Amino acid sequence: MSTIMCAQENEKTTVIDTSSQKEKYGLRVGIDLSKPIRSFLDDNYSGLELVGDFRISNNYYIAAELGNENRTVDDFTNIDVTSKGSYIKAGFNYNAYNNWLGMNNLIYAGVRAGFSTFTQELTSYTISTSNTFFEEDLRTDTREFTGLNAAWLEFQLGIQTELFSNLYLGLNVQIKNRVAETGPDGFENVYIPGFGKTTDASKFGVGYGYTISYLIPIFKK
Repeated sequence: MSTIMCAQENEKTTVIDTSSQKEKYGLRVGIDLSKPIRSFLDDNYSGLELVGDFRISNNYYIAAELGNENRTVDDFTNIDVTSKGSYIKAGFNYNAYNNWLGMNNLIYAGVRAGFSTFTQELTSYTISTSNTFFEEDLRTDTREFTGLNAAWLEFQLGIQTELFSNLYLGLNVQIKNRVAETGPDGFENVYIPGFGKTTDASKFGVGYGYTISYLIPIFKK
């Protein structure tokens, strides 16, 4: 009996106090890598997008994107038009990933409200005819339509992984729904900066992004 009691008295229990562990809160800023890569590969496109978020609670982040795009659409049979302008998207992300102690990765769902101001420059258009006796009438008549705008709601799913201390690589997919827009006289918007290509059949659009960003720690809690 005395031997058992002595062993119990000498037994040591290790307790980790997780209440003293603090997590980093701050501003994360970066760029969408897909835009400059596409600008390099596609002669009909140029664009740049800045991304950022700020952690306001354990799982919630205020988030925004600010960008500029110039896109020439010439893959239609009857119109050649260039859309160029700027846009902003703002909303929040919810991080559903339960990090291990000391980790700061994200698997998130997010909501954005997007707004874009842009111009459409019509270079040429073709007047089609159902009568095969006449050739299609191609007209070159450069016209610029200014003061156009559009608004949409956007749902995002994405991940952000910390590669090194405070440096993050991210991937996201986007589903968008146009809620309002102004178009040029005589034809519809074919591309909206920040939203993407449009169709007459649907007000929905899709997108994606590859981001590299850096966290500027401001405080811990």
